[in-house]
Amino acid sequence: MLELDGMDTDSLIAMLKASFTLDNFTAMIDISDKLMGMIAVIHATAPKGIEAQRLKRSIVYYFGFSLCAKGIALQKLGDYKNARHCIEKYSDLSWVQLEDEESLVEIEYYKDTAKANTFVLDLLEGKEEVLPEYVKFLKMGAREELTAGLLNILDSALRYSYPVDWALEELQSDVEKPDDTSPAVDVRYYIEYIHLLSVYLYKRGKSAIAINLTLENIVLSGKLFDRTGFRKAIAFYELVRAEANISQLQEYHAIMRNILEGEFNDENVEKEAFIIDNRIAD
Repeated sequence: MLELDGMDTDSLIAMLKASFTLDNFTAMIDISDKLMGMIAVIHATAPKGIEAQRLKRSIVYYFGFSLCAKGIALQKLGDYKNARHCIEKYSDLSWVQLEDEESLVEIEYYKDTAKANTFVLDLLEGKEEVLPEYVKFLKMGAREELTAGLLNILDSALRYSYPVDWALEELQSDVEKPDDTSPAVDVRYYIEYIHLLSVYLYKRGKSAIAINLTLENIVLSGKLFDRTGFRKAIAFYELVRAEANISQLQEYHAIMRNILEGEFNDENVEKEAFIIDNRIAD
């Protein structure tokens, strides 16, 4: 049971980001509910002047973030019905009745996010027909949202066994590879994207390309301290090892030797990159 009493709103935001990075979706729901309760009390009882002093961001941001985070957690846990209920709530936050510039920007941001996450739920429910419109939406949006979008497309394609090569060709060129200065959320998205792409290509009969991507992912996830991605990449390689060629077998052996010799150590693995102010988006 999480101990959340005594924490302020921004500490809860940081915990939400940490829980998302660690795939702890049950914790995300608990933290989101706590944050929503705190913000609701502030909104109901505090005059606007006091409210501005207590919060670092617009109150709209906190309402939107808590609802969006909870919706994403529910989606990840397969509860699509309740995830849609969350989306409906943050799709229009004008009821907060704040009209300063920051609040209006947040209202628009969560309106767009609700549209994107509705597409995601549709895809996860097998509604392949929304894919062209979703691809168009991603191309018009921010570049940093592309990786999450590709993750959703690949997830749907793998679940329902349909080809998405055309969508990948339209979007992949703008994906940015993370480095050791990137927020942990961006690293997690990218490495999971490469993992799903590897699985997708393997299922499409492109095993050599899939294995090469997996080997690259082992190295990248190790260097960027993404333990989840590292484990998945190793596990997938082992599943398809029988189809690896001599060069790939030798490369994997070299990677393992480098790991044993200390190229990838854990001295920075506990760095708290997840508390960098990077929005949760899916």
